[in-house]
Amino acid sequence: MRYTNVHLTKSEQQIMEIFWQADHAMAQTEVVKTCVDRKWKERSIFSMLNSLMEKGVLREVGFVRSGKTYARTFEPAMSHAEYLASVIAEQLPAKQLPELIAALMQKVETTPAIQKEMRAALRENAQ
Repeated sequence: MRYTNVHLTKSEQQIMEIFWQADHAMAQTEVVKTCVDRKWKERSIFSMLNSLMEKGVLREVGFVRSGKTYARTFEPAMSHAEYLASVIAEQLPAKQLPELIAALMQKVETTPAIQKEMRAALRENAQ
């Protein structure tokens, strides 16, 4: 699967971090409550959610009761790893991919199970 290049602002990345760490779809009100340490206005979060949907990183998945009305719920349309891969793919020539993987292997401790998954992913993408 190929991912299009996605350019997120710093604020959009911070919003996506909230979604990537969550284990459920979230409504705007829950995102606002999670962002209490940020100085974002509720309207700014609304705009960022719409921008993230336009960029294909976030998707609307349903509705939840919120007071007297209903609020849309959202979840990531791509994983954090898929997003990072799109950023790297935009900046790194394909011929440097083996060097990148080798560098990641040195930086990140892998288990035999992770190595097995990586081999399977390489085989799957080679076809």
